[in-house]
Amino acid sequence: MLRLAVRFGRSGASRDLFGTVHEYMEGPSLHLAAEQLQPFAGRRIQSVSGNSKIGIERLSGLKVNEIFAWGKHLVFQFDTFALRIHFMLWGTFAATVRKKSVTGDYRRTGPPRLVLNFPNGEITVWAASVKFVEDPHAKAAYDFAADVMADEWDGRAALAKVKTFPRAEIADVLLDQAIFAGVGNIIKNEVLFRTRVSPFAKVRDISDRKLRAIVADARTFSFRFLELRRIFSLRKNLEIYRRSVCPRCGGKVERRVHGQRARRSFFCVRCQGVRLSVSSRTPTRRSQSGTNIRTAPPRGARARTRRSPPHARA
Repeated sequence: MLRLAVRFGRSGASRDLFGTVHEYMEGPSLHLAAEQLQPFAGRRIQSVSGNSKIGIERLSGLKVNEIFAWGKHLVFQFDTFALRIHFMLWGTFAATVRKKSVTGDYRRTGPPRLVLNFPNGEITVWAASVKFVEDPHAKAAYDFAADVMADEWDGRAALAKVKTFPRAEIADVLLDQAIFAGVGNIIKNEVLFRTRVSPFAKVRDISDRKLRAIVADARTFSFRFLELRRIFSLRKNLEIYRRSVCPRCGGKVERRVHGQRARRSFFCVRCQGVRLSVSSRTPTRRSQSGTNIRTAPPRGARARTRRSPPHARA
């Protein structure tokens, strides 16, 4: 039976049989996955295998009532509980329906975490977190107003939440799944480049107009991401992520690991208004008064953040 897989290295990228680079599964990819797996909704699982240690044998013979995505979670709902899959940084999956791949044709690597066999096909999951949620209505526990892909998305609420973190770097806030469920590092980088905002900027130093633009584009670009994923054209259409030359000014694209989440940002110094100290190469940002503000946190410091509900954490 034909399977799909994507191999991830330490950089979070992988190459398929045709040399195309594939990235982390962010919200749009999960949204697409939920669509691709709908042929299994209403079907019974014939057999289960995989190296997960959570007792996956309980799934055998059960009917999948619903398959849905929230943020970076893919959820299979059964009568009395749900199965939640979080693809983390390097996870991926494969699916075949009637012996035909519905998710592509990529190499797999390592033993699968979970394999679900149905009368009409198979789902295989690699390198993901698999967890049971003991809730017959797991969907009700999710806040879809925070999901950038959901019809219920509430941009005004997201903006209000962003402003409660005035001292946080905007790059960190964009990755907060309680505010922007589904936004990952690719979307973060592209949105900040498209809105011309430094990833090191503190929320308090960004104008309301720019903050509104960031919130709006988090959703706009997520749907663009989905559109490109459908036709396997995401990588070649990204403007800043993993690029070396800025498509706007032709300058060098810089990259830094920073913030509380220690994630990598790709940015154009000129287009996004980032100042780099000659001596330390530490990112700085010009404030409205014209003075330079050091935005990189001191080594070892941790900014205070609200605890997100367990289902919302990335």
